[in-house]
Amino acid sequence: MNPPELSTLRIEVDGEIGTLTLDRPDAFNAMSPEMIAELGTAFAWLADQAPLRALIVTGAGAAFCSGGDVNWFKLGVEDDSIDLPANVRRGAEALHTAIVDLRRIPYPVIAALNGPAAGAGFSLALACDLRIASEKTFLAPAYGRIGASPDGGMTYFLPRVVGPSRALEILLEDPNMPAAEALEEGLVSAVVAPDELIPAAREKAEKLAKLAPHYVKMAKKLVGVSIENGITEHLQLERHGIADSMATEDLREGAIAFFSGETPEFKGR
Repeated sequence: MNPPELSTLRIEVDGEIGTLTLDRPDAFNAMSPEMIAELGTAFAWLADQAPLRALIVTGAGAAFCSGGDVNWFKLGVEDDSIDLPANVRRGAEALHTAIVDLRRIPYPVIAALNGPAAGAGFSLALACDLRIASEKTFLAPAYGRIGASPDGGMTYFLPRVVGPSRALEILLEDPNMPAAEALEEGLVSAVVAPDELIPAAREKAEKLAKLAPHYVKMAKKLVGVSIENGITEHLQLERHGIADSMATEDLREGAIAFFSGETPEFKGR
């Protein structure tokens, strides 16, 4: 199954590992309306059709993603004939549909942060399962600098990573948070030299790709809804998840390998 043809993004498939690259380097990978639409196309394909077991998301050039394209906002601010709230409402709907599809991806998604991730770019990084940062990375909420309310899942994901109180403090203080500080906050799991970023992300992706796909899918699903669910509802989801895993060939492979002291090779069946 070939990836969709896109102009602001690149999807590359190498075995069972995919790489999605935001590809507007001259604009620091800012999210134009075209890129937002293509993110929806890309994440839907990656969730439903891609023959992958891990994905790396990164940016071309010096930035991961600088957020929404300011030229789009600037035009709406300067031209009274443009209904800026309506345009942004539609754009946010498209972006949020893309984020929902990103979260539907059943295999691990690793953000390889090659440079600044600001505004919606920070939101996109938070929507990924794991984040590895280059030493050149900084994270910035940035919305408050123009008086805009956060979007892209910022206020959903950030409290789940650092807690509600700290999330609000970060949003209100609005720092350019260096990679080392992001590591201390738990926003990224590792900080590496720029030339080590993609190899480190690839190493992590290859390790996670060896896990049983049903296990990964259910772990992502269960953790993703755990905060909202009551205990009774959540335990029912766990009950059915583990029972369904018993019907997979991977479970049999894993059990046999465990009892024989060997390493299982999960096939995704």
